[in-house]
Amino acid sequence: MARLLPLLLAAAAVIAVIQFVAPAFVGVPAPAARAQTALRARGGGEYDVSDADIEAFYASVTSGGGGDPPKGTVISELIVKFFHGEFTPQGFIRYSGLWKGPPPGGIGKKDIAVGVAKLKEQMANPMFVTKGGGGAGVDETQKVVDDGKGWVWLAADMGPGGLAVELFKSVPYGKRALFVAKQANVEEAFSKADWGAVLANVEKTLGG
Repeated sequence: MARLLPLLLAAAAVIAVIQFVAPAFVGVPAPAARAQTALRARGGGEYDVSDADIEAFYASVTSGGGGDPPKGTVISELIVKFFHGEFTPQGFIRYSGLWKGPPPGGIGKKDIAVGVAKLKEQMANPMFVTKGGGGAGVDETQKVVDDGKGWVWLAADMGPGGLAVELFKSVPYGKRALFVAKQANVEEAFSKADWGAVLANVEKTLGG
């Protein structure tokens, strides 16, 4: 009995410690954890794109010398591919004639200039606008054609045929936002375009 007494006292001490420490390991209730996950899925918190973020993005792509994007870059090729042509109510008809170059027969400065002019026209008065906004990861029913903020975006996305660009009048969450302008003053943005910054945006996704 004398030998058992120390063992019983030690066991009682261990139980007391466990009872004291256990409450510190209580987990977060499941509903609260799910709510936090849902907030992130809706674009809450870290994935929001605020008005200040848009202004900062605008400043980043309009800190250059303007003009047209250089020949041979992804940006100039996308602009020519998706804006050098005719916009009709039935859709966009891509130019299929001989490229002016130089050199003739290849895409050059003359063709890029035509594509940029068409892009400006469409950003000022877009015929086709893709739905956006709503936050990162939202479904189609929560997206809008125009968020009323006055911005028009040029954004790219990867499709079966490679990169394609579209125009948005709401934040293009989940897309590769390339350029943005105030719809009421598109010329201002192009007069200060930083095509190096625009090119770098090809590798970035907006809003998470």
